[in-house]
Amino acid sequence: MSDAALNFYPGPSKLYPQVKNILTQAFDSGMLSCNHRSAEGMQLITDALSITKKHLNVPADYHLYFTSSATECWEIVAQSLLRGKVQFLYNGAFGKKWFKHAVLNPSSGSNLQLRGSRFELNQTISEIEIDGDNSAICMVSNETSNGTQISNNEIHVLRNNNPNSLICIDATSGLGGRDFELKNGDIWFGSTQKCLGLPAGLGIMIASPRAIEKAIEINDKNYYNSLLTIHENFEKSQTHYTPNMLGIFTLKCLLQTLDNVSSIAKKNKDRSQVLYAALSEIPSLKLLVANPETRSEIVISCLYPNPKALITAFQSKGITLGKGYGEWLETTFRIANFPAILDEEYTLLFSSLKNL
Repeated sequence: MSDAALNFYPGPSKLYPQVKNILTQAFDSGMLSCNHRSAEGMQLITDALSITKKHLNVPADYHLYFTSSATECWEIVAQSLLRGKVQFLYNGAFGKKWFKHAVLNPSSGSNLQLRGSRFELNQTISEIEIDGDNSAICMVSNETSNGTQISNNEIHVLRNNNPNSLICIDATSGLGGRDFELKNGDIWFGSTQKCLGLPAGLGIMIASPRAIEKAIEINDKNYYNSLLTIHENFEKSQTHYTPNMLGIFTLKCLLQTLDNVSSIAKKNKDRSQVLYAALSEIPSLKLLVANPETRSEIVISCLYPNPKALITAFQSKGITLGKGYGEWLETTFRIANFPAILDEEYTLLFSSLKNL
């Protein structure tokens, strides 16, 4: 794909333009061949953690870790935190995959009672029956497969109504593009190739003090990526694995150039409303999600008679759209609303969509 191409794929998608110079800076600095347990390596991890926490408005007493991906975090949560009665709330492919992964994960043995609660695209989670004695509740904040999201207010209400449950949230598509109220969850995780406008290969995991207390209570260190092992190493600005130093360096340097996520999220939310309004005026398209309260600010899913042909036609014009996913593969295409994408690029996209 050339630099001139327009990329609206819902991750990996367009990089922030600053990344090009940061990659050169990383090479020239010698950091890429630096031992991650050296003073320089540990300082990079310390600085990156501090800048990322500040950028994402992470509460002071919460912990932040770097992993390889968000899907790796599924494994970490299952191995280290899910015991007893756990309820998964999902309405799309990624929430369902996380639930199925937890079902198949052998770490918790017979001491795990999993319940999957599927809800519809236009339903809010306030309409779901939540068990009162859950040890944990797991959900996806932005379901990339269908363009839905769970609002901050819904998560706040869920937290208040379930004070004894760990709230675990896959925030993959929204991390860096939505201003999450992180105090309302115990585990949040995502990766860099979506709203953070960076290459793939680096995951971010945020844990509350209560999540760490739970991990200590369970005390499972039988797995390479046990949360306790991760936590103990990051407390020393180290990792128990050889980390993605390029990804960490690039994240640190990029965030130094960006506004706080609160400002980015407001602009992104405002633009999503403009995009939805414009799409609703194109006769040949229909929005997959009818309820404005459950529509994602990050990924927009559109119904179209022949989305594969549309995607191919747009590709020939240098415009990359996202194909449908899961059960919506044959009926939809998707458009990313990521902060790195410029407003004028959407103007060019809509000039082509209006000719459908």
